[in-house]
Amino acid sequence: MSEVGYCTLEDVRRALRKADLPGDIPQDQRIAVDAITAETEPLEKSLKRHWYAADGADILTEADAVTIPTAPKTRDDEYDFPTGAAQLVGEPATPKTSQGDYAKIDLDRRDAESIAALHVRTEDGTYEDWVASDDYTEGSWPPSGEDYYLRVNNGGWSRLYLDTTNFLKEDDDDEYVLDAWANAVYAEFSYGHEGIPSNVRRAVALRAGAELAEEAVIEIPSNASVYNIETKADAMREKADELLEVYR
Repeated sequence: MSEVGYCTLEDVRRALRKADLPGDIPQDQRIAVDAITAETEPLEKSLKRHWYAADGADILTEADAVTIPTAPKTRDDEYDFPTGAAQLVGEPATPKTSQGDYAKIDLDRRDAESIAALHVRTEDGTYEDWVASDDYTEGSWPPSGEDYYLRVNNGGWSRLYLDTTNFLKEDDDDEYVLDAWANAVYAEFSYGHEGIPSNVRRAVALRAGAELAEEAVIEIPSNASVYNIETKADAMREKADELLEVYR
C-alpha cells in the first residue's frame, strides 16, 4: 500500500550516494517507505505547513511506492478571541482589536487557502456560521468594511480577522453581547502550498536516509565502520535542519 511522503525512493538513494553510503534501497522497500513517511508527518506538524505537488510535477512521475500529496488539507479548529489587558473585578473582558475594529486570530496552520465555515458564538450560546449566512460578508485584504478576512503573510502565517462591532449591543456601543470569549470560534479551513520545494524534498530524503544508514549499523561488525556511518548520519540530519531553517 502506498504511503504519503514529501520525497521519493530515488531521492533517498541520491542522498545516500552523496554521503558515500550504500545507495541501493533493499529489495523489500517497506523499510525505506516507512522511513520517508515517518519523517513527513512530524515535519508538517513542527512547521505547521503542508505542501502538495501541482499537476504534472516531476516528483509525481518519479514517485512509485510513496504517494506524493496533490491537494490541500483541511482542519476544523476551536479558537479564542484575543482579549485586552486584565480587567477590573466583576468587569467583563473585551476583545483585543487590531486593524481598527478587527480581532486577529492566528490559525493553527500556515498557508490557509479558504474558509469553508466560520461558526461564531452568539448571545444565547449557540453558534452561527458566518460563511453560510447572508448577514455576513468575507472581504479581501486590506479591510474595507466586510465582516471577516483571511490573510496570509509572506511567511505563510495565516490570520483570521473578525469585525468585533458585530458583537456590540444594539442599544450600547460600549457593551458586548458576549461575556466570555474563550472557544468562541470554530473555523473550518483548507491549507497548503502548491509545489513541494526542493529544500523540503531533500530534507526529508536526508533524514530518511540517515535512519536507514543507522539501521544498517547493527549488521556491521567493525567499530570504525559503525562510527563512520553514525557520523555521516548525523551530518545528513544537520544538513536537513539547515535546509528547513528558512521555513521556521
